[in-house]
Amino acid sequence: MAIKRISIEQLVPGMFIIEMDVPWYRTPFLSHKRLIKDLHTIELMKQHGIKMVTIDTSKGSDLPSQPSTDMQHAANRDSTDPDGPALPDQKAEHASVAKPDHHSVIVIYAEAQEAVERIFEDLERGIPPSPEATKTIVLNVLEQVLNDPAAMATQVAIQRIKQFDRSLTSHALDTCILSLVVAIEDGLDRPTQEQIGMGALLHDAGYVRLPRNLVRKREECSGQDKTLLEQHCKLGVALLSEHPGMHEDVLRIVREHHERADGSGFPAGLGNDQISRLSQIVGIVNFYDSMVSRRGTHPAMIPHDAVRQLFLAGERGHFEKSLVELMIRSIGVYPVGSLVKLNTGEQAVVVGVNSQQRLKPVVKITTDPQGGSYTTPIEVDLAAPSPDRTVRTVLRVLDPAQERVNIGIHLDQALSRAA
Repeated sequence: MAIKRISIEQLVPGMFIIEMDVPWYRTPFLSHKRLIKDLHTIELMKQHGIKMVTIDTSKGSDLPSQPSTDMQHAANRDSTDPDGPALPDQKAEHASVAKPDHHSVIVIYAEAQEAVERIFEDLERGIPPSPEATKTIVLNVLEQVLNDPAAMATQVAIQRIKQFDRSLTSHALDTCILSLVVAIEDGLDRPTQEQIGMGALLHDAGYVRLPRNLVRKREECSGQDKTLLEQHCKLGVALLSEHPGMHEDVLRIVREHHERADGSGFPAGLGNDQISRLSQIVGIVNFYDSMVSRRGTHPAMIPHDAVRQLFLAGERGHFEKSLVELMIRSIGVYPVGSLVKLNTGEQAVVVGVNSQQRLKPVVKITTDPQGGSYTTPIEVDLAAPSPDRTVRTVLRVLDPAQERVNIGIHLDQALSRAA
């Protein structure tokens, strides 16, 4: 049988587990389904009280068969002789360990999305998430953002394009990721990064206490419906406060992410000096992500146009200008996923951001000056000297829908090569 239940003492690298005897939120793992790559992971599982696991031998190694006495002696000799030949079974096991790449950004994003969905399902049942469960998600995402922020931004852009209608969980996860990107750019320390990530992940928790049909059409609501929707900040704080130990900074983000520097926000109409810096950052990220996401009849805005609206909001005093600048420095004037026309006549997709030279992103050039497609797209850092001395700059931003360009395909390819 492919599915077997074994003790933690029988678990070895190369096995693929699908279930543990301890709930996911009491462990540092977003998902119980994983390939065991090293002994450190097994020790970590033991430290968190895991005693039994279920493995799938069709995806990883099986329990070793009982070797004969001669084979056992040979194995013992090999274990003490680093230059001794490896047994065939050992070679096969090592190969199975090396094959899957379970630490790719795609897997991290998928695991985080699954975990966030579980949190929101619990919220709908009136069960607030524990700080530990929320922190586990944030730490896994934060590690990936620190390792490769460009890849994480690309994955966010891909998911935004592929999903026809954005859910609360998708918006929550993407707001968390982008808030962490901004927090890192701002130089915030690790504990503060964790708090802003948790607050961003849970900022819309209060919506689960409101009628679902009302939440779905919130972009078009007015009057009493709008007033009711604006209660989601207070409802979220009340719901999350039911679980002891939730950090006050996290609760402030949930309470204040719709407040505005000029006092025009809700629910309390606070002014700039009354809103925490973390709340303001998440508020700006939430504002941006809402603009570039499709929700109901609300169409998605081109990222560059959303950046322009964000800049204008800062000019009008809705947000503190320095924080708007911080956000734009983090995501770029031409965010990942933007389709641009270059001065050479070539067409390109933005796949990376230069924080120091925001007008010169990293692009993947897809068409030549005559409009013909390149067989292999050319990746160019517009801020770096070109080998052929061609100076390329962004001429204007294009609408992928009007140009009939599938941005998601180009981003998928860029992410696959990075992984």
